[in-house]
Amino acid sequence: MAELTLVEAINDCFHVELDRDDSVMVMGEDVGRAGGVFRATAGLLDRFGPDRCVDTPVAEAGILGSAVGLCMAGWRPVCEMQYDAFSYPCLDQLITHVGRYRWRTGGKMEFPITIRMPYGGGVRAPELHDDSPEAYYVHTPGVLPDAARRGSRRRPHRPPGEGAGGARGLGPDNGRVRVDGAAGGSGGGRA
Repeated sequence: MAELTLVEAINDCFHVELDRDDSVMVMGEDVGRAGGVFRATAGLLDRFGPDRCVDTPVAEAGILGSAVGLCMAGWRPVCEMQYDAFSYPCLDQLITHVGRYRWRTGGKMEFPITIRMPYGGGVRAPELHDDSPEAYYVHTPGVLPDAARRGSRRRPHRPPGEGAGGARGLGPDNGRVRVDGAAGGSGGGRA
């Protein structure tokens, strides 16, 4: 069993899912050429091309609004918000469209959107990077945040350098996770 950091496991899952399903695509700020703010999307642009790993402008409402349209066309988009605090501009898209379209269409239309929003990350910029807005999402009909299924993501205060949690994946296990299957996008990864 391979041992990976949380970001390496996310990257492996991206590689596996994009390889497994041609309708999966990743879109967001710096996900292509830069490989994501924490390198979670490293290698996707080279391996899957610019049609499935799309660098977007700094426009979170546009990212999620585009994802809604892509779902209607049969895609399974993964939207990457650099930090969860950057998701506020797309709250209207999430509440009004993603959360309600399935209900509006009587279950005929689904929206298989994944929105990845790291939080914290140890960058010491709390004014923009350290919110915990999952309460907004937990209380949105039709939207089920991963935080809701696993309990609160609220973390205790830790001094700098002692595992800020979230995107860096640092914690009692020093950021390592066990993964069944091979790492590096070579198949079968399950964190």
